[in-house]
Amino acid sequence: MINSKRLLPFVMLLFAPSLPALAEDLNARDIIDRMDERYTGDSSRSEAKLILIDEKGRERVRDLQMFSLEQGDVDKSILFFRSPADVAGTSYLNHDYEDGRDDDSWLYLPALKQVRRVASGDRSGAFMGSDFTYSDINGVTIDWYQYEMLEENAEVDGEPAWLIESTPKPEFAEKVKDETGYEKSHLWIRKDNFVQVQGKIWVTKGNRVKYFSATELEEIEGIWTPMRLQMVTTRNGKKEHASVFDFAEVVYNENTDEDLFTTQTMQRGL
Repeated sequence: MINSKRLLPFVMLLFAPSLPALAEDLNARDIIDRMDERYTGDSSRSEAKLILIDEKGRERVRDLQMFSLEQGDVDKSILFFRSPADVAGTSYLNHDYEDGRDDDSWLYLPALKQVRRVASGDRSGAFMGSDFTYSDINGVTIDWYQYEMLEENAEVDGEPAWLIESTPKPEFAEKVKDETGYEKSHLWIRKDNFVQVQGKIWVTKGNRVKYFSATELEEIEGIWTPMRLQMVTTRNGKKEHASVFDFAEVVYNENTDEDLFTTQTMQRGL
């Protein structure tokens, strides 16, 4: 239903319903709350490709299937890599607790026949060699950040948007640095549906800046769904690498078995 504490979410949680902005003035935190407090289905299933693009434009394509389920005060998600052979059978599971506890995350590597827990200090690392980090996939707590309106009348692809800066609160600065590897972010959020459609993210190390975009929006069962999510990493202003989640199918509110979201299922696979 409502994911009450996430900002940069698991890819499936970037989706937002059509929810027109109300007439009253909204400050930056109000807008972030509206973006966060959006219905994204009680469950979801999707088929996608993760495309990794190097600095010369060469592509590696990985096929995957993803599921999510909201169960009480826990949001669960699991992702299975199906091809090519070098990643087939790999799976990733995340349990996001609404009561403030840290996430539980696990990665299964079939070559090692072992499920390992992803520690908080590892979440700033690249997810499966992509430009998305584990923290990008899991999401972060919105209360760790302070928000400032940079531009009330921005525009993205001809659509009115807000431009908001997100920076860690001083008391959470070390935690944010440890778990995300990011210094600050700029978020472009569409006014008509509260979907984050663009982002600029400053990385703490290596003079890197990342650029996020969510495009090809489709309304599926009343939920505005970006069918393409891209993250581009630049270093000293030069493109270094890019990653794209390209969705072929997204289905909401199917009967999803809660037993799917276990470490046992990670090892068995689909």
